[in-house]
Amino acid sequence: MFETSNVRVPNGSTVTVHTPHPGWTGPGVALVVVVLVILGAIRGNPDERPATPREVSIAQPEGVALFAEPSADSPQLAHLAAGRTIEVLCHTDGPESVGWGGTSGIWDRVSIDGLTGFVPDTAVNTHVTVDKIADPC
Repeated sequence: MFETSNVRVPNGSTVTVHTPHPGWTGPGVALVVVVLVILGAIRGNPDERPATPREVSIAQPEGVALFAEPSADSPQLAHLAAGRTIEVLCHTDGPESVGWGGTSGIWDRVSIDGLTGFVPDTAVNTHVTVDKIADPC
């Protein structure tokens, strides 16, 4: 009595469409499929979206300098105390640093109090790898 078709939408879900007559592909079914595909595209794949929030805290016990560039050799813009909340904008590679989070060559571009600069990723507690909360710069 019904024809069943499985349609895969962009977010990876499969939608089952039942049509009242075998082989019937009228405008109503086409409209439903288009709407489902659009909704899937808008929703996106949850695994590809950044985790929220992008706000993290300085975990380095003595705090950390906010640098103009992703390097400890660049000018210091400010000193950020332990526990301060910053917003991670993106991340990039730079010189290796050692800190609270171990050793890494990843630097986070951050924003705090109207300033934008870089801190070593090892100085902040992102709770996940930084690529989960921010794109590369």
